[in-house]
Amino acid sequence: METTVYESRARELISEIKKIIEVKGLNLDSALEDAGISPDTADNILNQNAIPSLSEFLALCEISGITIHLPSIETPNTPM
Repeated sequence: METTVYESRARELISEIKKIIEVKGLNLDSALEDAGISPDTADNILNQNAIPSLSEFLALCEISGITIHLPSIETPNTPM
């Protein structure tokens, strides 16, 4: 199966997040368990190069301290 650019970039990001967590000295196993990620899934993502789901990726970002800000727009409460 051919690897897409997005899959390659996702694996790079996971590798960088893993390094951040190691440098911070966090207990990754307990942090992932607290985030609701099973040990098998964590092993697949961190060691087997599986692509995480969005919720798993966001959990890894939160654990490592990476903040993601999504843009928001306020709209009036009136019908158009």
